[in-house]
Amino acid sequence: MYLTIILPGMLVLVQKGVNKGQLSSIALEIHSLRINCGGEEVKINNTIKYDADTERRGASSYYNDGNWAFSSTGDFVYDARFPNAYILSNTSTLHNISTVDTALYTKARTTAISLTYYGLCLMNGMYTVKLHFAEIIFTQYNSFNSLGKRVFDVYVQGELKLKDFDIVKDAGGTGRAVIKSYRVHVKNNTLKIQLYWAGKGTTDIPFIGNYGPIISAISVDPAK
Repeated sequence: MYLTIILPGMLVLVQKGVNKGQLSSIALEIHSLRINCGGEEVKINNTIKYDADTERRGASSYYNDGNWAFSSTGDFVYDARFPNAYILSNTSTLHNISTVDTALYTKARTTAISLTYYGLCLMNGMYTVKLHFAEIIFTQYNSFNSLGKRVFDVYVQGELKLKDFDIVKDAGGTGRAVIKSYRVHVKNNTLKIQLYWAGKGTTDIPFIGNYGPIISAISVDPAK
């Protein structure tokens, strides 16, 4: 027999007779999820918390944080980079991003071919999924670094949402935030977000092996 306990942001199914000390090992069903991809834990306006995503994993890796996970596949061509290079730090100046939201766009997670995030133990139902992007490696000044072009595809729940997505083109320049919002049905308690590089764009600007998808943050909330 199970008892249902509702806590802020989550629903907990607890078997009758389980004591408090055992709760940490029990799966939690949640109805919201936020990840600061590649960055530290962030609290927006001191209330909205984005989980840290700083795991230094390289190619062909999987990491599970409890209520979310990510997998990364592919090696960068001619670039045997260290695992920490799969987390990018901004080299371009950020534009038109509020001081409050800056921490979401100073880091990003990248991969050579495919980067997939999973929302785990979500309550089934309709959600609003927001994907936060900013091109933080290329620059918009008249230099070699401004010639780079990053192009990739975005899938949510297996459905192609963005084909040949170019962050710079969509945002109107480098260092500018663009947020893509989707209404998504979650069933079987799992959400899947995949970014996939299909071999388009530049591969060696500003350095060899600079290509593939990047993402700054993810937020998931019940659809209104």
